Amino acid sequence: MIKEYDFDVAVIGGGPAGMMAAGRAAELGARVVLIEKNQSLGRKLLITGGGRCNLAQAEFNDKAFANKLGKNGQFCYPRFRFLGQKKRLNFLKRGD
Repeated sequence: MIKEYDFDVAVIGGGPAGMMAAGRAAELGARVVLIEKNQSLGRKLLITGGGRCNLAQAEFNDKAFANKLGKNGQFCYPRFRFLGQKKRLNFLKRGD
């Protein structure tokens, strides 16, 4: 039996990816429920980068920033270049 719910999208997991998916779905007009087993959302995100989030490091040279991440930086560099540090910081500061 299918019941009707008060949301269009259910996101399971309140980590960084889940929060971004839920936020984007809401921006696009969906009614969203975000389900997380922990008491608060984004706990792991809070501890990355010494509490500043790795994507918010104060390195405005995308190549230098990617190099600091080692092997992961090779994967991330094209995305950093596409978005740019200022846009990344603005996104993280928005809080929505």
